[in-house]
Amino acid sequence: MLVICEECAKKYNIDENRIKGDRARFSCLECGHIIVVEKPHPDPDTEAAAEDRTAEELVAADATAPGESSRSGSAADEGRKRASARAGAKGRGVPIGTYLLVALAIGFLTITGVMAYLYLQYIPELMNRQVDLRTTDIAISFSGSVKQPLLVRNYLLVNKEAERTSRLPGVAYAAVVNKRGIVVAGFFSDLSRFSPDFARQVKEKGFPQEIVRGNHLAAGVGAGDQVFVLGGQKLHDKAIALADVGGEVHVGIYLSDVDRAIREVLLSPTTFSLLGLVLFSGILTFFLIARSISRPLQELTEVVNRISLGELDLSVEPRGPREVRELAHAFERMQYSIRAALERMRRSR
Repeated sequence: MLVICEECAKKYNIDENRIKGDRARFSCLECGHIIVVEKPHPDPDTEAAAEDRTAEELVAADATAPGESSRSGSAADEGRKRASARAGAKGRGVPIGTYLLVALAIGFLTITGVMAYLYLQYIPELMNRQVDLRTTDIAISFSGSVKQPLLVRNYLLVNKEAERTSRLPGVAYAAVVNKRGIVVAGFFSDLSRFSPDFARQVKEKGFPQEIVRGNHLAAGVGAGDQVFVLGGQKLHDKAIALADVGGEVHVGIYLSDVDRAIREVLLSPTTFSLLGLVLFSGILTFFLIARSISRPLQELTEVVNRISLGELDLSVEPRGPREVRELAHAFERMQYSIRAALERMRRSR
């Protein structure tokens, strides 16, 4: 008679003819579970053939003798022990929340980097274009205002126009050069913005000739641009030729103001508010996704662990995303299959 342990599924061949009384009890050699065997109706032929063997000898022989049933029972018992050991232990893998957190950090850094790259790549160029347009407008207006005074050699009016132009917002200096290359008028808006040595040099020697030489217009050239550092200030010089008069005018614009404006925009509360909004949206998305995925998986893992320890009547409730629900349905089908297999084994005893 085939007897299966209900705890570890170990199989035993028992000679029912050696059972005294209506039932017999013995302990499973693997798990120690008490197995109760009901004695069937005796069969005289098999009773005579097995007189020299006891139920205990059959149990020991089945536990040690090689065979398919013994190997199957040992494999099932070993698998059950490993499953029971894993059921109460936490997994060694990285939690899904960690993956989501890493994805959030990478996404935030990528968005921030792209925004900074686009801003630094295009905004300075656009602002420099605006500076060039403004400098050109001022220089053209300045050249038109001094052309007539130069024709009549009214240098007093030329100096007044140069001083007026130099005091426009963002203008560093304005100068007029005659056809012989001599500076006839040159004014700085605020020498205190330059280094002390440069300011002292301007006061002692007048308007610096290096500005005129650095952006001198060749014959037939109507305009020219040059960017240089002078007295600690980064400047954009625009030169316009004085047609029919000879000579040229020079207008300088502070580029440091442009750079400061770009930094102020990058570090403005609006920029930080936008980055904060992106970060807050990412964190909120992280918690929503983590909660919708990890929570159902944790609940499903707990239920499956309890089922693996013998609580086969627990219900598996599908929750969460579609993939997690499909996994729960698969565990539910497996639970039904295990219960059906145990019922078949009980009926076959």
